[in-house]
Amino acid sequence: MNKLGPVVVVDGSKGNCVLFQKIFKKLEMRNVLLCFGSLREAGYRLSEAGTDPFLLFVNVMQLAQNIRMTDYLLFRELRCPCLFFSISSARCFVVDVYTGPTLTYASSRWSEENFTEIIHSTLQHVAEESFKELLRRRIEDKN
Repeated sequence: MNKLGPVVVVDGSKGNCVLFQKIFKKLEMRNVLLCFGSLREAGYRLSEAGTDPFLLFVNVMQLAQNIRMTDYLLFRELRCPCLFFSISSARCFVVDVYTGPTLTYASSRWSEENFTEIIHSTLQHVAEESFKELLRRRIEDKN
């Protein structure tokens, strides 16, 4: 996990990417934010640049509609946590499947302020997590 690497958002909605940009500006994040329309595009661009991201946020609805085996393999190749998020008119949430037990950051009601707080909490948690723990989980996943 490259804590200084970019945070990558995979979401087909430009509006959601703009929302992440606003949140990162508000939180004064040092990491660069990169937005891609698909996981395949993100993987291609990151490997082309030789960049290891800090964190990957994937819109769970887009992933559910477009998942392919090559996308799944890309998840396993990336050396960073992958978090799934959703923004809807009713709720917003982020799910961290790498923790044991799985952590879910959720808000009962959608608002930009609630989602900002969820992203902030998620980033704090991931930044505090040790690389050693992440590697341990990766090894367990492969076995």
